[in-house]
Amino acid sequence: MEKLSPEEIERRCTNSLGLDWAIGGNQLTIHLSLTSENEVNRLLIQLDQLAERQRHHPDVAVKGQEVTISLTTHDTAGITVRDFRYAEELEAYLNS
Repeated sequence: MEKLSPEEIERRCTNSLGLDWAIGGNQLTIHLSLTSENEVNRLLIQLDQLAERQRHHPDVAVKGQEVTISLTTHDTAGITVRDFRYAEELEAYLNS
């Protein structure tokens, strides 16, 4: 899998993603403020199921009801199409 150029990453963020993703440090990152621990737990289960389906695992940090999800393709040390596929499916879940 090839690392995407900065221009391609920006284009995909603009055209494919609707939420507020940050680009930096060779990764896509989103910060979510959830309303309850139950909501955090449901999200973590969804992240795990999505990771297993796509065979692509995000880095996740949880502090109370704040969740930070970072996507990068470690094999290429950068952002690839796999990261955008994961982000798009995650957004579909979050918007449902």
